[in-house]
Amino acid sequence: MTARVRIPAFTLASALVLAATTLPAGAAPTPPPPVSARRATSPIEIDGRLDEPAWAAATPVAGFLQKNPDEGAPATEATELRLLFDDHALYVGARLSDSEPGHIARQLSRRDDLAEADTFTLYLDPHRDRRTGVVLQVSAAGVQRDAALYDDNFEDDTWDAVWESAVSVDAGGWTVEMRIPLSQLRFPEVAGHAWGVNARRVVYRKNEESWLVLVPKNENGLASRMADLVGVEGVHPGRHLELLPYASVREERIAPPPGDPFNDGSRQFGGAGVDFKYGLGTGMALVGAINPDFGQVEVDPAVVNLTAFETFYDEKRPFFTEGSAVFLRFGRSGASDYTTFFYPEPQLFYSRRIGRAPQGTAAGDFVDAPTSTTILGAAKLVGRTSGGWTVGALEALTGSETAQVAVGDARSQFEVEPLTNYFVARAQHAVGSRGSLGFIVTSVLRDQGSPYLAALLPRRAFVGGLDGHVFLDARHDWVLSGGFSGSSVSGTADSVLRLQLAPQRYYQRPDSSYVHLDPNATSLSGWSGRLGLNRNAGNFTFNAGVWGISPGFEPNDLGYATQTDRGGGHGLVGWRKLTPDGLTRQRRAWVAKWWTWNFGGECQGDGVQAYLGAQLRNYWQLDATLGRSWNTWDDKLTRGGPTTIRPGIDSLVADVTSDTRRRLWVIGTVSLSQREFGSTSQQYTATLDLRPFSALTISAVPYLLKVHTVAQYLATVSDATATSTYGARYVFGTLDQTEVSVPLRLSLALSPRLSLQLYTQALLSAGRYPLIRELATPRTYDFPVYGKDAGTIGLDPTGANYLIDPDGNGPAAPFSLAVPDFNLKSLRVNAVLRWEFRPGSAAYAVWTQRRVDGENPGDFAFGRDFADLVSSPADNVFMLKVAWWLGR
Repeated sequence: MTARVRIPAFTLASALVLAATTLPAGAAPTPPPPVSARRATSPIEIDGRLDEPAWAAATPVAGFLQKNPDEGAPATEATELRLLFDDHALYVGARLSDSEPGHIARQLSRRDDLAEADTFTLYLDPHRDRRTGVVLQVSAAGVQRDAALYDDNFEDDTWDAVWESAVSVDAGGWTVEMRIPLSQLRFPEVAGHAWGVNARRVVYRKNEESWLVLVPKNENGLASRMADLVGVEGVHPGRHLELLPYASVREERIAPPPGDPFNDGSRQFGGAGVDFKYGLGTGMALVGAINPDFGQVEVDPAVVNLTAFETFYDEKRPFFTEGSAVFLRFGRSGASDYTTFFYPEPQLFYSRRIGRAPQGTAAGDFVDAPTSTTILGAAKLVGRTSGGWTVGALEALTGSETAQVAVGDARSQFEVEPLTNYFVARAQHAVGSRGSLGFIVTSVLRDQGSPYLAALLPRRAFVGGLDGHVFLDARHDWVLSGGFSGSSVSGTADSVLRLQLAPQRYYQRPDSSYVHLDPNATSLSGWSGRLGLNRNAGNFTFNAGVWGISPGFEPNDLGYATQTDRGGGHGLVGWRKLTPDGLTRQRRAWVAKWWTWNFGGECQGDGVQAYLGAQLRNYWQLDATLGRSWNTWDDKLTRGGPTTIRPGIDSLVADVTSDTRRRLWVIGTVSLSQREFGSTSQQYTATLDLRPFSALTISAVPYLLKVHTVAQYLATVSDATATSTYGARYVFGTLDQTEVSVPLRLSLALSPRLSLQLYTQALLSAGRYPLIRELATPRTYDFPVYGKDAGTIGLDPTGANYLIDPDGNGPAAPFSLAVPDFNLKSLRVNAVLRWEFRPGSAAYAVWTQRRVDGENPGDFAFGRDFADLVSSPADNVFMLKVAWWLGR
């Protein structure tokens, strides 16, 4: 069967031109009235009571308006905001009246976690650039949350400031009081300060959200819509130094194999280091870490990955997450909605490359290899210059790592990771009020003394890119955004050959006429780019984009990319009604068309999707997404072999979400797909959130996955007699897989500063390959089965390998294939007790456990497999860590 390649008559480029030439002009929104702050005339004690004389002299601000549930209506409960300052801090006092103070929601949680509680949130834009700012939130239970604002609309909750707050509840409502040190805010040195300010209050039981400055739900902007904060005079940013030294001890109890000379089952480690932050007084801060420790970070979940690409894991290490927003959203600025369809967007900076597991391997009877690369030191510079540039730069040095090897009585060392320097710089600058320009540069330099590592890894890797956006109307409703980047890597011929053979590009494809394998090449270069058009506001929305990633683009030394040799585009038209009617509180719908091609001009994807969702009057949410794609070509199914057909697919994803204000709420999700030629997938997921009492939250996301895949790649076997497939046999299996995962998270907040978090994940996944087959001819989806349609197949005496003769009595040589059936069972447990014993200082006690079992491959039985898992040997790690904040 041949693929039906559909070429649209109305191209995406035509859609972009048409949309750009029919945009409404619009007028800029009317600015809100200013808010005044007064200098404090007496000391302020942060106790949650506004009883100091200075508060009585402050100018109250009221008149909050609802965003939910009744947009534009006055808030049902009155709120008054007062602002004071002195030479060292900004003080915030808010009186939040409540007609039913006994029903104020006061759910406790760990700092920065979103809780089911009444909250008061202050938004500040100290630079008044209408793009950036900070978010400071206090719940009625006294829990703090802070975040950084970026790109006008988005919050980065990895930003952590050291500030004080207190709350009190009385017969008339509740009160919140904050002290925000000026050292935690970045602002310019000017004669008269005009900051941006906004505030939000949430009355949880009413699902009511009210704002000091209301931005309608179908409009865009947060930092750009703030009121002017005036009256802050005679304050200076100043220079300041913060230190966070730490000490830690760790014990590992990991059962070694018999005779292991490197591990007797119990090992102890100790460590010390320091993080520092130096405010330069110009809106910039220098942040550094010497021998950083991340032992308190939650473990990654276990996954079963049957693809050719590595698994992506989120960054969780505090040094890299804090302030990371400055490095994000390359090519996305200005747009409130970023929609793509099957665009394998490269991430130009992926901080988990720094300190990754060593990339080399060692062989021997026993090998003791490090699980991560030591970060000798790291520093980053983040902030905003006086010239209006938002800047981030990061430099890190990781050490050379060696594995200890034992062969008999002999001992040796083998280098598995070279000394490496990582660097990334990112900057953005506003161009008037209608756009921005930015750039990013990354660099990886390796000191490769080992010939083995020189053949494995490129010596130098660079990526550079330019991005920006332009608003096409005064209201910033329509925006054109995008970015273009290029890469260059160089090293030995062997290291570059590995990149040419890698799954991202497969230059060895025998039927490709536009890429060619060059075993003598010592460098590789390529490019990536995207251009998008988005409507940020209105009931009718539009989103479209075109993109391309050339075959030679390679950002993976300090970035993350799974695909190259692809280009594509999409167009989406949507409708939303965000105000209540008789049945619903809001409704949304959209329909989209998308395509992808390779750089040989062959269509690799062609489909449509549609979505319909509504929130009912009782706060239940219903969502459904339908998709249809037609069969096209697939140049990567054979993993370096010839092109095949990519079967068409029909898909459905449906969600039902109950009222999230309740103590127990649930999301039920069904995901179904069926491909041409018989492959199917079913996944059933339940998201459960239970709050038995105010200090405890229990959440779980169990799922059941059942997959039937007609052709799952297994191996490539060279065979000169396989002339129809270019001298190799591409071996596949029909896979029947059942997988159950039960992630469970428990959060017990004993106070706003003392919490216990427990994360567990049990994963049971079994796959059976009842049929082993091979690709018959290129550009088909024809896979004859060994022993039935072609050749013979049987097991060797051990039962661990198939013996396959692909043509029976013909001239082809037999070959063996390891039986691919599997049964992976994994249990991961991570418990963290955190005590913030003073602002910015914390002590941690951490326990991590891992269990793995692989018995009964190919046979799934939930009860038996779970029992095998919990009875399997356990690896345990215990850690204590204390970090002490020094600053003011």
